[in-house]
Amino acid sequence: MTGGPVVVALGDSITAGVGDVVAPDAPHGPGWAAHLATLCGAATFTNLASNGARARSVVAEQLDAALALDPDVVTLVAGGNDALRSDFSPVEVAGHLAVCVDVLRGRGATIVLATLPPIGLFELLPPRVRRVMRARVEAVNATVRVVARGLPVFAVGDALRAAGIGAWHVDRVHPSPLGHRHVAAAAYRRLARGGGGLDAATLVGRLPAAPAPPSAVARAAWLAVAGVPWAWRRGRDFLPGLVRAVVDDARGVPLDLPALSPALPAQATAEAFIPRS
Repeated sequence: MTGGPVVVALGDSITAGVGDVVAPDAPHGPGWAAHLATLCGAATFTNLASNGARARSVVAEQLDAALALDPDVVTLVAGGNDALRSDFSPVEVAGHLAVCVDVLRGRGATIVLATLPPIGLFELLPPRVRRVMRARVEAVNATVRVVARGLPVFAVGDALRAAGIGAWHVDRVHPSPLGHRHVAAAAYRRLARGGGGLDAATLVGRLPAAPAPPSAVARAAWLAVAGVPWAWRRGRDFLPGLVRAVVDDARGVPLDLPALSPALPAQATAEAFIPRS
């Protein structure tokens, strides 16, 4: 291998780059994983993530393509779309993530996982709905911690807090351009065991500048062009499940979480691949 690591990204729309642009008619930008590849000095970067992907989709539609690329570093962030489905099962998410981790680890790849923040959109809704959605996201995060077994894990929520008030895209589901860059910095720092002494601001400064936040007119245009249609499509599947989840929460019915498994020795990080200058 010359010129840096082969980096491959797996996952859903956050990794695909939704939110890393301003114009409502251009929903995809490079995304945080592409920015991470830049920070790592990657020889090649391939983004296999796709909008709407669930943990099962990553196994069925992305894993084989990743293996064919013989990656050195793989980012794996999934489970957010599972939390937005009526048939949400943390145990199923854990099983599919474990398949990815075991197969990629067997091929010698360094795998970077992430825990998710509360979904900003649902933070604007009534307290009971907020509580249910926070519980679902935390259930996804619990599966990530179970599956990680010593692998690098970083917190997207911490990265977005570091980005400040401009961390969220107008949809309040995905990071903004600034948020994507801070997520990349957090991933790099975790992958490189502290980022080689570089703080998040310095790392973000090494990336192409984030575009200015959208105007009020642009935000309104996004709601009309993309936001309302998305909410309508997703709501037909999700709302019945959300109602059941709220009722279960009121009755004290717990989510079915995956059992903790013994920790395995930590995998070596990709420090050998990461530029120091």
